[in-house]
Amino acid sequence: MVQNSDLSQYWFNQKDLIKPIDWEYIRSLPEAIQDALELYMRGDISFGKASEIARISYRELELIRTKARIPVHI
Repeated sequence: MVQNSDLSQYWFNQKDLIKPIDWEYIRSLPEAIQDALELYMRGDISFGKASEIARISYRELELIRTKARIPVHI
C-alpha cells in the first residue's frame, strides 16, 4: 500500500515536480497496482516489471501513471 509520509524514499523530489502527485487517486487503486507503483517510485523495479506485478498491461499502467502524475524514471 502506498504511503506518502516519507517522500525521501522516492527517486524524485516532490518539490521539483510541476504538479504534485495525486496520492488520493493512487490510494483509490487496487492494492496490486499501488504496490507496483510504490516499488517503481522507489526505483526498485522497472516500469515493465511494475506492470507485471500490477497484472495489467504496460499501456494501462502508463495511463494510470500519467493520471497520478508520477514522473518517468529514466
